[in-house]
Amino acid sequence: MDEQKERIVFSDAERIPVHLISGFLGSGKTTLLRRLLDYCLAQGLKPAVMMNEYGEVNIDGELLRGQGYTIREMTNGCICCTIGGTLGLAIQDVAALKPDVIFIEATGLADPVELMDQATKEEVLPLVRLASLIAVLDPINFSRLAEEIHSGIRQQTELADVVILNKRDLADESTMAELEAQIRQLNPRTAIVRTERGEMDYAEIVYRQTDKNAGYVSPSRQAPVHDHFHTLTCLCEAPLVRERFERLMRSLPDAVWRAKGFVRFTDSDEQWMFQYVTGEFDMEWLDLLPEPPEHVVFIGKGFDRDGLQQALRECQPGEVASG
Repeated sequence: MDEQKERIVFSDAERIPVHLISGFLGSGKTTLLRRLLDYCLAQGLKPAVMMNEYGEVNIDGELLRGQGYTIREMTNGCICCTIGGTLGLAIQDVAALKPDVIFIEATGLADPVELMDQATKEEVLPLVRLASLIAVLDPINFSRLAEEIHSGIRQQTELADVVILNKRDLADESTMAELEAQIRQLNPRTAIVRTERGEMDYAEIVYRQTDKNAGYVSPSRQAPVHDHFHTLTCLCEAPLVRERFERLMRSLPDAVWRAKGFVRFTDSDEQWMFQYVTGEFDMEWLDLLPEPPEHVVFIGKGFDRDGLQQALRECQPGEVASG
């Protein structure tokens, strides 16, 4: 579980940063995406885009391809629901084209946890890293939509690293201040940016890092380091004590929503795959060739990163529990 070892196996210098952009119909996320693509082109970066075929604004994929962009249109419905199982395969296809950055545009109904789950599958983990989750909101619809839990807007806001409060020209200052207060209640750690037609300092997104090991940072500006981690990946250097690991998985805090990975135990020769989803934990042994590296991925909001790393270290033989 040594962090330096983790960098060797899952090198951030080699992994492509992925930015997930969500927002409800008409919020302005496609306009933001267009401007981000223009910014990347001006910076000499090669971006790739993954998006639903349908949306509030029909981006002409052929036109964007002609401008040098890599476009992967996801058909058959919502990117995280109907086609969720194939998103990991699509990410692999796009990553093989060696873009400098990948933007995934999701629908307003998209479940951000499911998107994070797909983007951290074992087959894509060595290829890409989550750089940011971006929620595009507008002052007209946010208050109404935030009450509709099923719409996904509330959860997208709760998890966002950056909230783009777009269409600021359509609301007065008191309304905007009230909306910012609502957002802060949902997510006190997020960065809130007021925009009109998606205009902002795009370096705040493109060169953003969300954890201490992120390696994609502009040489001219240092992105802020946050204590709000959506994902944590730990490499397991040695077999674990089964009883200790199972105890850890069954006592994860509420801030951890999902955990998954591959592990080995001291009492067997097999490699095991495990899944943890909101309190439910199960494992099965498997025989894969080539074998994936033993690692554990935690997904959640605001969990104790250092505490989880220490707890996992204590699952190794010879380690003594801290308390």
